[in-house]
Amino acid sequence: MVSNAKYFELAKEDWLDVELGDRRLNERAIMIGTEFLNNPFVSPPKMMKSFKAIKAFYRFMDSDKVSHEKLISSHVEKTKEKLAGHKTVLAIQDSITISLDRNYEIEGTYPIGGNKISETMGLVIHNTISVIPEEEYGFIEGLIHQKVFQRKIKKERNKDNKDSILWIDGIESVGIPPANTSIIDVMDRGADIIAVMNASLKYNHEFIIRANHDRILNEKQGIYLFDFAKKLPVRGHTLLEIQGNNGRKKRTANLNISFSKITLPQTENKRKNPPINCSIVHVFEDGCKDDKEPLEWFILTSIDVRTLDDALKIVKYYSFRWIIEEYHKCMKTGFRLEETQLKTLQRIENLLGFIAVSSVKLLQLRDIVRNDPNADAKEYVEKEDVEIIKAYYKIENKEMTIDRFLRYIAQMGGFLNRKSDGNPGWQSIWEGWKFFLGIKKGVMLQREGLICG
Repeated sequence: MVSNAKYFELAKEDWLDVELGDRRLNERAIMIGTEFLNNPFVSPPKMMKSFKAIKAFYRFMDSDKVSHEKLISSHVEKTKEKLAGHKTVLAIQDSITISLDRNYEIEGTYPIGGNKISETMGLVIHNTISVIPEEEYGFIEGLIHQKVFQRKIKKERNKDNKDSILWIDGIESVGIPPANTSIIDVMDRGADIIAVMNASLKYNHEFIIRANHDRILNEKQGIYLFDFAKKLPVRGHTLLEIQGNNGRKKRTANLNISFSKITLPQTENKRKNPPINCSIVHVFEDGCKDDKEPLEWFILTSIDVRTLDDALKIVKYYSFRWIIEEYHKCMKTGFRLEETQLKTLQRIENLLGFIAVSSVKLLQLRDIVRNDPNADAKEYVEKEDVEIIKAYYKIENKEMTIDRFLRYIAQMGGFLNRKSDGNPGWQSIWEGWKFFLGIKKGVMLQREGLICG
């Protein structure tokens, strides 16, 4: 959506300092990054526009000097440098599985799955993103860490192939926080591991983790974590907007809040994993309007929770975990990573290097509506794009804010834009932009005299 010149500047931010050992490859990385940002929702052959550019793209992807790690390196380092500019940073982690089942073999891919050998071939990608929490929203700052992981089936895993390694690697990649900056590791139930919590504390981070294991808190008295939390007195209530998923509609939940100090027992390896003194925040609904299972979270946190306000902050910070789901959707659905026709793991990982960074940029563009809704749209998009939107919707006024522009784009993708609808989501902006590109192409063809009207 941003003009070509502006996209080129954005691409230079993240790929100018990438060192691939060849000046031509370095320049090609910037040009490919520009195309990903300029036209993000089509396949690479359509992006490149000419046979010569397509051949150059495939040569680049096949080069032994190019790697996924190198392509994201500059962006990752710059994201880490920005941590010092904030009082609080949420380091949100999660994994995504990419299915690459084809009727032909993709060299280098492996089965993805858990307890059983899976016939599905693909990739497991573990991501850590930095998010800056504000009063109502969390804003994505950038990608801190990304690892392509070959997960073995459970019975074949060893200490170097456990899922816990992914979470710990993500924590270590952030490292010791800058002075006057608090890093909070926000993770889902897969990270409910004592070793992960201790790793967070080792690097002077805090953690917020949704509990998965109903641990015994007092063996003599037979007290278990979840029963203990359910018996705590309700200390307050809050309304929370719940993102829709798996067929469940987006809604506002009325939640009960309770909390307490607890100690999680040490593991068998007492020296490496001592007991964890932390708090548990229990969040639950009494009922649910859509007749689905009511929301219930058991949240473990190293942050001192003494008051209802403390507990509400933990709930808000954990709710921002959905931003990494949006990031995954952008990679998987927006950039169609699962639909790639590349036939080697090397090419796919190099493709991921561009998609990983470009997905951050596009989510940041969406966040502009929240950060600076009244900015002139032409600061972010081409003047021609604004004129096409005005013509399409028969708008006569001269100025248009970026908020209005993106809302009109989202309407093309099915967003109703009612007062009660809030800000448009990633999906509607994505669908609307695809429709808009078709209109823009028609305008271009008419201008060049290739069609009559």
